[in-house]
Amino acid sequence: LFIKEYILENPEIIIEAIEIYQKKQNSKTKEKEKKLIKNLSSEIYNDKDSYQYGDKNSKVTIVEFIDYNCGYCKRNHNIIMEYLKNNDSVRYVVKELPILGEISLLASKVAVLIYLIDGSEVYKKFFDFLMKHKNKLNFEILKSFASKAGSTINDFDNQINTKKVNSVIINNLSLAEKLSINGTPSFIIGNSIIRGFISYDELQEIIDNVIKKQ
Repeated sequence: LFIKEYILENPEIIIEAIEIYQKKQNSKTKEKEKKLIKNLSSEIYNDKDSYQYGDKNSKVTIVEFIDYNCGYCKRNHNIIMEYLKNNDSVRYVVKELPILGEISLLASKVAVLIYLIDGSEVYKKFFDFLMKHKNKLNFEILKSFASKAGSTINDFDNQINTKKVNSVIINNLSLAEKLSINGTPSFIIGNSIIRGFISYDELQEIIDNVIKKQ
């Protein structure tokens, strides 16, 4: 009875207790993420089937899980590109994560195929076209962007469903599941997973903190 009265008279102690609990939970989550990233580092950072931009020996790598139908991914694209332009010592890795429907899956399959057959320069142009495209996508638009980007592929219809293309997508979906990533954009920078849109200043702060801890 005394405890109940005390709590009613001092409700702020409940708020304090909740805050302490949340901090402990956040700390546990961060530790869990840190271990996961370490254990899965080869899949995250060194996957030869994922587009990589920048020097492999860079101090910091930004890994981004993207979906071509994701508005926030498109908003973040300009920020990431601007940041990379201003910081040539940062590496960038793209993980195709088509989770927003059939067109997302189709777009990722075309992108993966382009990367596997045409290489990183053509992929970069194609990726850029898609990220700047404001309207709905369809197969004809995807093929048109591929051609504009300089792709040599003529038979997308037959090649996008090859075992190799599908395995790249499946591996990315599996990796995301292991990391409890279920939305885009999601980033891995240093030992942390950042879910959702990041502003330029936030990105700078995160990377500065990663460099400080090295």
